[in-house]
Amino acid sequence: MNLLEVSALLVAGLLGGGLNAVAGGGSLITYPTLMAVGVPPLLANATNGIAVAPAYAAAAVGSRENLRPQMRRALGLIPTAVVASVCGALLLLNTPHEVFEAIVPFLVLAATLLMAVGPWINRKVTALNGGNALHPVVLHIGVFAGCLYGSYFNAALGLILMAVIAMGVSEKLVRVGALKNFCTMLVGIVTTVMYGIWADVDWIAIAVLVPATFLGGYIGARLFQRIPEKPLRIAIVVYGLILSAILLVRSL
Repeated sequence: MNLLEVSALLVAGLLGGGLNAVAGGGSLITYPTLMAVGVPPLLANATNGIAVAPAYAAAAVGSRENLRPQMRRALGLIPTAVVASVCGALLLLNTPHEVFEAIVPFLVLAATLLMAVGPWINRKVTALNGGNALHPVVLHIGVFAGCLYGSYFNAALGLILMAVIAMGVSEKLVRVGALKNFCTMLVGIVTTVMYGIWADVDWIAIAVLVPATFLGGYIGARLFQRIPEKPLRIAIVVYGLILSAILLVRSL
């Protein structure tokens, strides 16, 4: 990996970490950058999954004050999240390269659309809740689906989990976010172990991205919060639509 490629990954890590701290969607930056520096799509996905895992763990630790009052609920979700993450990782590990390359434009498009409708979904599920928790099964089904998706294709994982958790519990948004961070941490642990052992990941890229995403997340929390979320989200959505179109053309 040459200096230009390392520089591209550093910039992508900084931007991706910053975006995750503000609006989410950082993987829409880091994942295509991995492909741009020559990592094949399937391996880039596994590499990205490992690279963002430490940031997930840091977010979970950072939100521990809002997680502690609902620790019993969080512990109860561990089997659901772990089993779903293992299933998603196994699905990715058994997906042929050519199949993944064919579907990745649609995965990027789906993640982009989730970025676009994420706030609307959260408002709707909160209104649906009406201040009352739904049946616990709803929470487990939602978390299972979200973690399955997240371990297979990481982009927009946080948005999905925020929506499904908000629909399954009656809590303030900060506590929903804490539970989301706990679940994404579990996804990160499972994918790091499984992809680290069985996937042919790019460890040099991971070594570059991990500190960059950490620093980007810190900067995002301190500085990017001053940027209005709506214009930033629109910019990410436009970028994702263009990227998915490029990937689709390349796959034809």
